[in-house]
Parts: sequence; C-alpha cells; structure tokens
Amino acid sequence: MSTDQHAVKASKAWPAWTTWIKDVVFILLAVWGVDAWHTRDMLDADSGLMSELTLVSLEGDVKRIGPDSKRPTLLYFFAPWCGVCRLSMGNLESLDPAKVRVVAIALDYANQTEVEQFLQDINVQVPTYLGTNELKKRFVIKAYPSYYVLDEHFEIQGRTVGYSTTLGMWLRTL
Repeated sequence: MSTDQHAVKASKAWPAWTTWIKDVVFILLAVWGVDAWHTRDMLDADSGLMSELTLVSLEGDVKRIGPDSKRPTLLYFFAPWCGVCRLSMGNLESLDPAKVRVVAIALDYANQTEVEQFLQDINVQVPTYLGTNELKKRFVIKAYPSYYVLDEHFEIQGRTVGYSTTLGMWLRTL
C-alpha cells in the first residue's frame, strides 16, 4: 500500500472519531446547560452551613435533623402529584443507609393522606416528613423532585432537579 493510500484511510477513520467526540461533548454540554438552568435559583455551596431542620414525620413525631458526623444527608423534596417523583423516588431505597442518610420531604400536598397514599402506591419506605411552605422557600424549591446533598457539617455539597438514577444519587453523595 502506498503512502497516499495510508493517508486516505487515516483521513477517513479520523473524521468518524471527531464526529463521535463532538457529539459526546455536545450532549454533555447540553445536559450540563439544562441542569445549570434548572438549578440556577437553588441554594449552593456558598450558602454556608444550614441550620438544623425541624420536621414532622408521617407518624406525627417532631424530629430534628441536623449534621451527621458519619455520613452525608440527601434531602429529597417531592410532591405526591409529581410523575417524575413517582419514577425516581424508589431509587432512594437503593442507597446504603450506613453511608447516606436519606430524608424525603413532601411539599405541595393537599393532606397527609395524599402523601401516605403516594408512598403506598410506589411501595417506597424511606424516612418521610411533611414539609411546609416555609421550608419550600428556605430551600428555594421551584420544581420536583429537588435534591440537596449536605455534608457532615450540614453544608450544601450538591443540588439538582429532576430524575436521578440510583447511580446518579450515589455519585452526588460521594
């Protein structure tokens, strides 16, 4: 094979790789852009330490949720009418409770029965609390589901909105 033939073969193979790389970069930038747009108003790491949360469980118990020195805390804000929440909330159960404390907080619900029915319908059993409009404003929740990852000191380490796989949730808590 002549040198010219090798050059032609190499030039034909190279554009296929560059096209593939461009497509991947474009998709990653698009995903990053959509995520940045969705989370633009949410609290971020510059928000500092979060104060302890006082929440009411579905059993009616008042519980204080604060820093956990052994593991990060994943706050999962959902609404019982949210279709994406219905699909993604089951992924919370796959997270190892020894490594991540999961706290599900219902917002925008008509009554407690609606929240309980939602959880029963999707067969999810994670610690779930009833949120308030004050809590919704405090965390700047504008869409569901919304996630915040707080470190051992209760500082915001991550945030996102929308569907997240088990792997995605786990990676955010590292």
